[in-house]
Amino acid sequence: MGNFTGRGVMHMQALLFVLLMFCASIAQADTIEQQRAWFEEARLALNNDDSGTFKSIKEKLGDYPLVPYLDIWMARQHLDKGNDDLVAEVLKQHAQIPESSSLRIAWLKQLAQKGKWAEIIKLLDQHPSDSSRLPEIAMVAAWHRGEKATAITLYSEHWINARKSSSYSESLHRQWEKSGHPTHEERWQRINQHINSGSWRKAKNEALHLPKVEQPLIGYWQKVQSDPEKMLLLWPEKVDTIPATMILKDGLVRLARNDAGRAWLLLPKLETKVSVADEVLADLKQNLALRAARQHRIEAVEWLAALPESHKSEETRNWQIRLLILDGQWEKTITAIDALPDRERKQSNWIYWKARALEINGEKKLAEPLYLLLANSRGYYSFLSSERLGLPLKFNSNVIEGAPADIEALSRLPAVQRAYEWLQLGHANKASAEWYAALRNSNRGEWRAAIHLASSWGWHDQAIRAAAKASEPDALEVRFPLGFEDAVAAASKESGLDSSSIWSIIRQESAFNFQAVSYAGARGLMQLMPATARDVAKKIKHPSRHPDLFSPDTNVRLGSTYLAQMKERFGSLALAAAAYNAGPHRVSLWVERSPFNGTEAWIEAIPFNETRRYVQQVMAFIAVYEWRQAKTPSSLIARIRGDETVSLKAVN
Repeated sequence: MGNFTGRGVMHMQALLFVLLMFCASIAQADTIEQQRAWFEEARLALNNDDSGTFKSIKEKLGDYPLVPYLDIWMARQHLDKGNDDLVAEVLKQHAQIPESSSLRIAWLKQLAQKGKWAEIIKLLDQHPSDSSRLPEIAMVAAWHRGEKATAITLYSEHWINARKSSSYSESLHRQWEKSGHPTHEERWQRINQHINSGSWRKAKNEALHLPKVEQPLIGYWQKVQSDPEKMLLLWPEKVDTIPATMILKDGLVRLARNDAGRAWLLLPKLETKVSVADEVLADLKQNLALRAARQHRIEAVEWLAALPESHKSEETRNWQIRLLILDGQWEKTITAIDALPDRERKQSNWIYWKARALEINGEKKLAEPLYLLLANSRGYYSFLSSERLGLPLKFNSNVIEGAPADIEALSRLPAVQRAYEWLQLGHANKASAEWYAALRNSNRGEWRAAIHLASSWGWHDQAIRAAAKASEPDALEVRFPLGFEDAVAAASKESGLDSSSIWSIIRQESAFNFQAVSYAGARGLMQLMPATARDVAKKIKHPSRHPDLFSPDTNVRLGSTYLAQMKERFGSLALAAAAYNAGPHRVSLWVERSPFNGTEAWIEAIPFNETRRYVQQVMAFIAVYEWRQAKTPSSLIARIRGDETVSLKAVN
């Protein structure tokens, strides 16, 4: 394993250097802890609008690294009260602070309300990325800049997507209408947007502006959603291509969600009735064939093969092979893999499955060289291949060398010092923002230094990221830390799961960021949804009805309990991991369609690409974590089957 040679000395050197710098910068405080306490007191005083206390504390802070944040927050407070006198100077003085972007965005919104477009244009020119964060302001600014065609195009997109409009875009809306908008197609696109979001009332109101002959199509479309197969066969006459395309796609896709085969067989009956482009029909055929494949319908092999060449892709070829594997058609599996383009054929999954197909067909001598190609590497298919050959797993861990000069230079950066302070105050996400800013455009040597510095701080998620940026995939000690060890040990004892399984889920879900929040709202180390956490907490009689999911102990306990429940329900950690990622209702449906056969073939045919990769990663990570703990590795093949008691010693 990749233990750093002299790692402890180098990490201590980096940490000691940073602490010495911080201590040297303290002018009026006895300790850095006192400065941190004063900073929090100043923040509280500002929030309480206690300007006297705020100013007196701020003066005592001297050159404490986080003082710029107080300036930014004070300017934002003034701005919220309608006073922007501090904003420009604060933004100029603290442009390098990530928090300044939030202040600038708030200012841009206020300037837009005041109609100060010259100032807005200047700010957007200086910070082009703000345009994507404020698309409505950006399109009005484009008009005032003289880019009228661009502004009209952007407003069309804004209107079609039924986005909320502010008062400052009203004049642009009038100009847009004078330019001949909305067009017939744009109005149907807006109706389509309303229907896709379930807003039938808005769709019907918008339809009042359609030609009278087209207005009844909204009622027909609503009936199509209720009974797609029946209503599509009752297709009305003389439907314009634009609404016809929308209604046909929506109806067939809705039918295909439950039974893609029926949708596929219905399409030829509609081709002569419906006026749509050939490209639309080809797109629909590809969509329906792939849906049928994900529903594990073996007929989809032929449907995918029958697609026009323009609509055959890596995804369609992959699903043809997955269905053949799931159905045990090994000769056809080999033929299909051999027919892949060179780049695809050399991917580890298809090397493994060609070897497996050959082995099952009794051609073990032909399979062994293929297994061996993978067995010298690390990963899901490599570990399976090693086990098939009876060879020990290869981990190929390397020692990471960071240059002391690079570590020292990184430690001196003000943004890195601010990141460290935010970490000490328990705000990992603010720390990450500073860290990213400090390391933007860094070279490989600087990222190696970042590995050492983040590791010395116990900042696992950023050490993992730095290893990726430094192109150090073999830095296994860094990439697979034994973080939050006490919480994992306690959860392992209570849930009955082994610690490697828990660590593997943490590594896959959050990369050890205990304050992680997903777009869907999942939180903490094991990325629990609040509703799921509440259900689990109730079952185990947790003292809080609303458990703190940013508490590592709480999160790991509830997450491990939930994972154990999934394992008990489905009988295998592989299926439990799938349920953890995609939801137990989906896994129940998948098992109903294709009963779990205890082999990696079922995992290969998991309908969601993300969930398939997730399960494979989790199963491979377990092997790495067993190795990290110097445990005898368990059999991956047996673990997939649901038996975690078989070791590779016994297998070999």
